[in-house]
Amino acid sequence: MLRLNRRWIVFLVTAVLASAIDLVASWLLRNPGPGTTGRVAIALMPLPGDIVLILLVLRAIRTLDEFQKRVHFEAIAVAFLSTGVAVFVYGYLQQAQVVGSLNAGLVWAFMLIFYAIGYVVAVRHYR
Repeated sequence: MLRLNRRWIVFLVTAVLASAIDLVASWLLRNPGPGTTGRVAIALMPLPGDIVLILLVLRAIRTLDEFQKRVHFEAIAVAFLSTGVAVFVYGYLQQAQVVGSLNAGLVWAFMLIFYAIGYVVAVRHYR
């Protein structure tokens, strides 16, 4: 049976809550309703949860040994740079009018996929 320590439980609960807030904010913004001030408040609603997630990830990274930190650093570098390239290419495809507008969910998908690729490349490199 999978046993999760307290840190993982806190991270998973925070991630689920932050994701739920993101989805609610997105749904609220797609529907007519509050005026500009209300819509700005709704758009900023996910920020506290997202900041907490960043802090939890940083706390977890600080507990890693130097080798693990290096592997994750390389994976993050690949994800950051590859996502930048992907967003630029997507922008060019938009200008060519062959794709629709870019949404934040797609950018996150790019980052996660490129992080996974970077992680695998870094682990293989240090084998």
